[in-house]
Amino acid sequence: MKAKAVGEAEAKAVTRVWWDINRCPVPGDVDVRRVGPCIKRALEKLGYSGPLTITAVGILTDVPHDFLRQVHSSGIALHHVPTDISGLGWAVLKWTWYNQPPANLMLISYEPIFLGTLGKLGGIGYNIVRSILPDDPQQATSASASAYSSAGCFLWESLLASLPADEMDSGAPQEDKCGETGEPALLCEQCGLAVQGFENFSTHLKSEEHAQESQYYRNIDEEKDEEDYEDDDEEDDEEE
Repeated sequence: MKAKAVGEAEAKAVTRVWWDINRCPVPGDVDVRRVGPCIKRALEKLGYSGPLTITAVGILTDVPHDFLRQVHSSGIALHHVPTDISGLGWAVLKWTWYNQPPANLMLISYEPIFLGTLGKLGGIGYNIVRSILPDDPQQATSASASAYSSAGCFLWESLLASLPADEMDSGAPQEDKCGETGEPALLCEQCGLAVQGFENFSTHLKSEEHAQESQYYRNIDEEKDEEDYEDDDEEDDEEE
């Protein structure tokens, strides 16, 4: 697939890559430390030369500690959100408050629900680098995946092959900031807390303070589920 040419303004603008880490794990036999350098290499080949930040976002307490450490060691920021789909969507929208068009945005996720959000952002001037689709070639022909098939659509396999293992950098994490935009490398959106140092961040995710905040969001989700259930019952009664 031939990617469209990148305009001069987009090429030099800030680029943010969001990786939905809960839904898009890399294959088990892949060294996850290669993901960050490979994404950077792929974007450079497409012509993007501006400041870049790659962020693994999701409910990080559901991701193994050692895996997160390796992700962070490759220069990828970690962003914990309290809720699943809505948490990622909110993180993306919040980023747009501080980064105006023609900023570049890439979202690596299986969730087709985000296509509407990306479409709206593209409509107001953001350059949407369509997702690096992490799946096999057959998946790219599905209805949900076809919407991603514009500039910069790669498969995990071809993406990771773009950087030989012997060319991988040392992967030393930057504790205070990540990437080239100066944004926090370790952020707990749930608690509104930016943390310095991976081990400190991991300790926070296991803390009682964090657990209490998690319970608060779980209670909200349960209340919403109950309201939805009651609404469904009322609709059934009206039909009868």
